[in-house]
Amino acid sequence: MNIIKHIKRLFKSLNKRIVQPAYCFLKPLIRWIKNDPYEINLVAHKSFPTSDFAIVQNVIDYEHVDFNTWKILALMPRHKLGLDDLTLHASRLEPIYIVLDTKFHNAFGHWFFESAIWVPKIKHILKNYPQAKIYVKEKKGYKQQILFYFGITQDQIVDSFSVNNVCIFVNPITALNDIKHHERFRVMLAEFSNEFYCGLPPKNISYLLLPRQSKENYGSNDRQIGTNDLEDYLSLIPASKVFNTDDSPSFADQIKCLQSSKHILVTDGSPFAVNAFMSKNSVIFVLGDTLLPRQRQIYPKKNHICEFIEHHNAVTYIQSPNDVFLRTCISAWVD
Repeated sequence: MNIIKHIKRLFKSLNKRIVQPAYCFLKPLIRWIKNDPYEINLVAHKSFPTSDFAIVQNVIDYEHVDFNTWKILALMPRHKLGLDDLTLHASRLEPIYIVLDTKFHNAFGHWFFESAIWVPKIKHILKNYPQAKIYVKEKKGYKQQILFYFGITQDQIVDSFSVNNVCIFVNPITALNDIKHHERFRVMLAEFSNEFYCGLPPKNISYLLLPRQSKENYGSNDRQIGTNDLEDYLSLIPASKVFNTDDSPSFADQIKCLQSSKHILVTDGSPFAVNAFMSKNSVIFVLGDTLLPRQRQIYPKKNHICEFIEHHNAVTYIQSPNDVFLRTCISAWVD
């Protein structure tokens, strides 16, 4: 009986002194062989105290969760704050990917204010490391048009990556549905606007209507907005225009058209937020008053956007219970 007891103690001691330390030492190798990833959580208010960027090696997958956290699956257990090590990774010819897409990347307004807002800063990375690619979870027409506006070509945008990689993650402070206030977002919003206000054109369009687009709309927010009567009415008004963003040849054309207009008619929600954000010294007629007016009361970042727009433009909301807008909603203004 004593022998069995001593044998158990021996095995317990061996496990504690040799087996467990050996396992801890070999654990990274075992993970690598099994392709068993670590889970890394990068939180806006904790993981990014001094930088806009963090580097994670050998990323397998990621998702944007709870609006201010990246959950990353990677074969390396740690992240590095800042971009100081990027030169070393580039010298090793490791593929470099810049992660942009957040939780609602397939919703135009979210992608514009959560992902594209980082592009001015990312351009500097691409300039210094031209081999780097922007990774998107899904290629969309609006993503490619906006990135092209910033000089990013189609071959610099990818929707897949190799595992032996270096991924750059941005500080997740820009989620519009995050109810936490973040002053950094307000600063970024002002910096982002400077990308669109260079050389404002003369205002030679009296009234501009942007009907709600039908392509690539976010499913749960998709809705029909009737503007046929408004389109017929504007065709009778000199120097007025209907601009359908579904058929826009480029994002630059859309911006020029907006900034050339004295009066702009645009539907409530992301079409208003994005198009009015790029406008200046115009009268904005918002077709609908149920989305952003209510959302701005709940979400601080959406309120920042509305305040920014109202600082640069005159905004009036037009109500219609059935989402059909007739010429009478602006005829008094025209007369």
